Amino acid sequence: MTSQTLSHDLGALTSQWPDALSELDPSGAAMIARMLEGEAAYGEVRVNVRPSESGWRVAVSTDARSSVLPLVAGLLTSNGLDISQADIFTAAAPRPPGPSPRRRPARRSASPDFGRRRRRGPSAQPATRGTQRRLAMLFDLRQRSAHIPGWDDIERDIREAAKQSLTGRAESATSAVIDRFAEAMRDAGQAAADQLPIDISTDVESSDRYTLITISSIDTPGFLFAFTNALASIHVNIARATIRTHDDIVQDTFWVADSSGGKIRDDYKLNQLWVAAALIKQFTYYLPVAPDPAQALRQFNSLTTQLLAMRDWTSKLHDLDSPDVMETLARMMGMSRFLWEDFLRMQHDNLFPVLLDAESLDKSLSLDELEAAVAADLRTCRGHKERARALNDFKDREMFRVDLRYITGRVDLAQFSRELTGVADALIRNAFLISFNRVSARRGVPRLDSGPACGWGIFALGKFGGRDMGFGSDIELMFVYQSEGATDGESPVPNSMFFEEVVREFLNLLETRQQGIFEIDMRLRPYGSKGPLASSLAAFTGYYSPRGDAKQFERLALVRMRPVMGDDQITSAVISVRDAFVYSPEPLDIDDILYMRQRQANELVKRGALNAKLSPGGVVDIEYYIQAWQIVKGRGEPCLRLTNTLEAVEALRRTGHLDDALSEGITEAYTLQRKLIDGLRIVRGNAKDLDIPARDSKEFRRLAHRMSERGPNDLDARVSQRMNFARNLWQDRPPPQ
Repeated sequence: MTSQTLSHDLGALTSQWPDALSELDPSGAAMIARMLEGEAAYGEVRVNVRPSESGWRVAVSTDARSSVLPLVAGLLTSNGLDISQADIFTAAAPRPPGPSPRRRPARRSASPDFGRRRRRGPSAQPATRGTQRRLAMLFDLRQRSAHIPGWDDIERDIREAAKQSLTGRAESATSAVIDRFAEAMRDAGQAAADQLPIDISTDVESSDRYTLITISSIDTPGFLFAFTNALASIHVNIARATIRTHDDIVQDTFWVADSSGGKIRDDYKLNQLWVAAALIKQFTYYLPVAPDPAQALRQFNSLTTQLLAMRDWTSKLHDLDSPDVMETLARMMGMSRFLWEDFLRMQHDNLFPVLLDAESLDKSLSLDELEAAVAADLRTCRGHKERARALNDFKDREMFRVDLRYITGRVDLAQFSRELTGVADALIRNAFLISFNRVSARRGVPRLDSGPACGWGIFALGKFGGRDMGFGSDIELMFVYQSEGATDGESPVPNSMFFEEVVREFLNLLETRQQGIFEIDMRLRPYGSKGPLASSLAAFTGYYSPRGDAKQFERLALVRMRPVMGDDQITSAVISVRDAFVYSPEPLDIDDILYMRQRQANELVKRGALNAKLSPGGVVDIEYYIQAWQIVKGRGEPCLRLTNTLEAVEALRRTGHLDDALSEGITEAYTLQRKLIDGLRIVRGNAKDLDIPARDSKEFRRLAHRMSERGPNDLDARVSQRMNFARNLWQDRPPPQ
């Protein structure tokens, strides 16, 4: 290419950006000239790749209406290439003769000078007849590994991404790039430091037509991709950008304008730009710690889009400029789509302070502290609706805080279970008292025929009873009152009716946001769904007597029964009845237990599915197995009457009933299955959907990364091994009769 041709092809670029050529070396200028020379057909994409001393040099041009800039940046990064230098700008180029092609309606884009109808004004750029706006990009790239990029494939991917962007399929192209980018992030490892130094400035004086944003910091892959998308969400267009690397410090400069092409001067809008840059730079720095970087990046884009559009949120976003908050965000976004959407769409006003309070996230609260916090929230409430709202806000806030402590690695599974159980205990206690007082105001206080107030008790079962709760565990409860009698109000009602009303009030008080998440389950009460919501002590005793109607599985279930609150006399009486029933000399029918397990697997698991809870080898096999040992040996050894499964395993080992190898195998299998169930629930937001994804599926690969395994094959092998172990427990070492 001659110097005369070069000068001609860069004429429009030079007139719009007079300093552009001075920053390009002859080779770079020649590549850009080739991108702009001659007439370009609508939708034409030009790509030129050359080796350089430091790696590679790539030039790309396309119609300025495309949103290809972030896509190209993402594709290059996902192929193991770091951008050490870049020049990105728009320029006028000759328009092909003939009628303009019919175009799809314009869409918001992060591309430089996105072509949209502009209002005429002193800063607007009128369209020039016979010219078209072209986006030109020049990248200097370094390889992160010795692997030579497959440039034919990369060029093809760039052309396809640009084509999709111009034909209204930018979201699909972006999604594909995010998935590929995420694979590269998994190889990037943990963030290198606790604090990311960053310097951001905005300049409204240096350019007559544009506002300049300059960001200096270490390189964070994904920043260019995320930042250009964020600018589009607040209707800011990029007219030019440069990237320069000096001694491992990257300086990004963007020339930006508002949606009408004018300079941005408004203090609020400038503050938005500053906050967006800081927020995204910090987040992309911590992106490698996310279990699923693709999901984290998608959700972070949603965060910036929604929050930057809210005028009153700009000041709050400054608080996010913290390494602890950014790492927590990255882990949460990359762990659970449900948890983040629940936060962002429904509860951010209530839960945002939790996210920002690093001290709170580092602290474990005792039951007394939780009850004090609930009492403080309820103290200022006026009326039942306010109390109900305060109690549910407390539930959402504390469960969210404990969930964050777990998924960010602040606590292990055992501590997580104890803390979730503590939150549930505090909520159940306060919810019942609110309901009891509300019904008492209508009906009076329930009393015995002899005159004293009627005692009552609340009892936990299942994982709640065992202080073994996980993410999305339901709350299994049983209510028992002392005996019949009547209330002392103006219109007395029997105690049975009073407590029935109290329990109904209680059930209506606590909200369940997602399927099975904090769902109250009372099916284990006497006679199940056909029985009263609250049982008298006499009815409870009769049901669980040797001649009562209780079934074999209820004997297993009551192993994990524990009092939550109530009168000491009633709770002691109920536990005595439980002990007499569960740990009676009556032989345990092992065959009946195995028959029940077979029915569960056949009737409650979808054909062809592998369910982490109910399939053969699922977690209930271990729970039933340990409960059977406790029933048989707990008759003469009260120290084995424990409600927590792993504590019971240790007690059985300590007393010589399980050898070291068996107890260790049970502990490992149970812990893995609990983590697997928590992982499925966290991701899906559905406590009941516990089918394990197909081993070759994308969902299973992501699950493996969320569980911090070495990969899908490792998780597959461990799950298979542990489920086979649990399936064979009953045959290899059956509990004694």
